[in-house]
Amino acid sequence: MRRAFMDRRAFLLASGAAMALSRPGLADDLDGLAARLASEAQICAVSAAVLRHGNEARQLSVSGCSTEVGPRAVFQAASLAKPVVAHIALQLARRGKLALDSPLSEIFPDGYKHWQNIFALKAGPVVDTVPVEVLRNVTPRALLSHNAGFPNWSATGPLTQNFAPGARWQYSGEGYVLLQRMLETLTGHPLQQLAEQEVFVPIGLTETAFKLTPAIQPNLVSGSPRQLRFPYEIAASSLYTSANDYARFMAAVLNDEQLLALITRDPVKLSVPRLSWGLGWGIEESGRSASIWHWGSNPGFRSLAMADLQSRDAVVVLTSSESGMPLAKALLNSVMPGDHPGLALDLVR
Repeated sequence: MRRAFMDRRAFLLASGAAMALSRPGLADDLDGLAARLASEAQICAVSAAVLRHGNEARQLSVSGCSTEVGPRAVFQAASLAKPVVAHIALQLARRGKLALDSPLSEIFPDGYKHWQNIFALKAGPVVDTVPVEVLRNVTPRALLSHNAGFPNWSATGPLTQNFAPGARWQYSGEGYVLLQRMLETLTGHPLQQLAEQEVFVPIGLTETAFKLTPAIQPNLVSGSPRQLRFPYEIAASSLYTSANDYARFMAAVLNDEQLLALITRDPVKLSVPRLSWGLGWGIEESGRSASIWHWGSNPGFRSLAMADLQSRDAVVVLTSSESGMPLAKALLNSVMPGDHPGLALDLVR
């Protein structure tokens, strides 16, 4: 019954957004649309930021409750972490510190120690070993583009592959945790420190971290109806950020032609027409242009980001609710109207 209610609420939100989107000048009333949808869904914190031609254009923060949401509000961005981790890997690759097509067995000659209960944040780790024979057929490129054969999560059991690397696309949080361990082993630095060196400091992201830090604590928003608090880094899901910071990260990606070429070259095709996956980002084809995009889904939070590679327009939406995805989709469509097949994937809800 609860699922039916949530589906009906999502339908009503999406329908209301579609009616609103048919009115002219909607992009100019982004704040009004966000405030109305947040109120209807009772989402207590929503932040969004928009880029035009690769430059910061506008930001909004609204609440559907009686709370105040400041422009520096920090959300759990969930899987929007993955493009940031990919950025680190690609920066190292560009400097010759990482070979994207070398087998992981070269970095883990004794196998990969897989942490089964990584989301049991207060429990001791339960560990199994992915044998080196498996890692001989897995590369960083395959992990970045989700075609290494690993499941999204292994629940609380050993990590095994569902299919041979390269056979098809399958979204995998486990793959990104393996990528994290590879980066940490290769450099000798934990993910938070790596991210500070390669992303946060160079781009100027002062409200972003891969785990709870004193710097972000004062601006944290609470998720609804539940949430996790990450005391350590999980590359697939533990990113904390503000809308302004993540838009600044997207601007850095959009304004780096060499990086975009790496991300979008030879992507893995999905079974859905016009969709593929590059290195860290989903890719959506649209006529003569293409967009990169990603979403996030953590307990208590939903997020969405997309950037058009031709116009360099982009939007990021962060919400503090498990009911936030219809709102995020509506705001994205108001800034970047059109048919977005990625937003219809079962994963994006």
